[in-house]
Amino acid sequence: MSEMYNSATILSYFYQPTLSTFVNGNNKNGISKMTIRAFSFAALVAGSIAVGLPAFAQEHSFKVSIPGNEESIAYQSVERFREVLAKQTSASVDVQIFANSALGDQESSLEAMQTGLLDMATVETPITNILPELGATALPYIFSGRDHVKAAIDGDAGKKIEEMLLAKGLRVVAFLEGGFRQITNGVRPIVTPDDLKGVKMRTPGSALRIKIFNHYGANASPLPFSELYSALQTGVFDGQENPVIWVKSQRFYEVQDYLSLTNHLYTITYLLISEDKFQKLSNEQQEAVMQAGDAAEAYSIELGTKADAEIVTFLKDKGMNVNEADIPAFTQASTAIWTEWASEQPADAQGLIDLIVAARP
Repeated sequence: MSEMYNSATILSYFYQPTLSTFVNGNNKNGISKMTIRAFSFAALVAGSIAVGLPAFAQEHSFKVSIPGNEESIAYQSVERFREVLAKQTSASVDVQIFANSALGDQESSLEAMQTGLLDMATVETPITNILPELGATALPYIFSGRDHVKAAIDGDAGKKIEEMLLAKGLRVVAFLEGGFRQITNGVRPIVTPDDLKGVKMRTPGSALRIKIFNHYGANASPLPFSELYSALQTGVFDGQENPVIWVKSQRFYEVQDYLSLTNHLYTITYLLISEDKFQKLSNEQQEAVMQAGDAAEAYSIELGTKADAEIVTFLKDKGMNVNEADIPAFTQASTAIWTEWASEQPADAQGLIDLIVAARP
């Protein structure tokens, strides 16, 4: 560039319609139109600095639906995803987070992503509505601990899950920590499966989860998560099962007396993006999305591990009666569930079970 242009000259030359369109970053084609001109990138930067404008305009904005509130592991992890992605892409890819199922529940989020109406979402148990075989990850006591989860997800089991979801138009950005699930209720401490007999248990919308708790002797049925607090408060349900961080963040300790540490299954929280939306990104942006997903995944495990150590104490201080469950008794009672469930599923289900079990340290 052989002469100095003032900011108005640069903006009017590069983009004719209005100054405010460029300043607000609302024209998605602004950068591509400008690059057609013969001016160098240095001129664009100089002009931007002259008027305090960004040198890089936002190209993509993704909405992410999350069922929990701002205290949930999923929300905090997606915040980390947003921060890392903004840094990796010079803010050319923006992420907007919508908590408390503001954009719809998990079931509707799955459908919306598949049809291109939603960009991203975190999904837990309802993933089995589109892929029942993924119930293998939610079989009771299939994971022996976090080390086992990591080995399975980083290995052949994780690759298989990614392939299955991609065939449904969904790309796994991260396997976020959902945590080991525990039982709360207002009836009695749960030490063995027999203690669940007659207890009205709320479960997520999963046929497998309903099967598990009915097998233990409970009276289980599903209910949207957003309605759970009031259902526990009014006695529609006696109890529920979730990682302890949900018991704190949703204030279930106000309407539940007993916390039983059963660790009956580990919840994988899938951070998903619509494959159609993913393919609209450049190769560099796609790589940045996956790197940000790795960062979010690692952070979620850190949060989950910390929650296990600290939140139980918090719940005790809030007046909940906490007890250790008889894990061998629950494990023994769960054996028949594996066999029965696998016999009802496509062959991929048993194959996934085998891959998870083979990854056990």
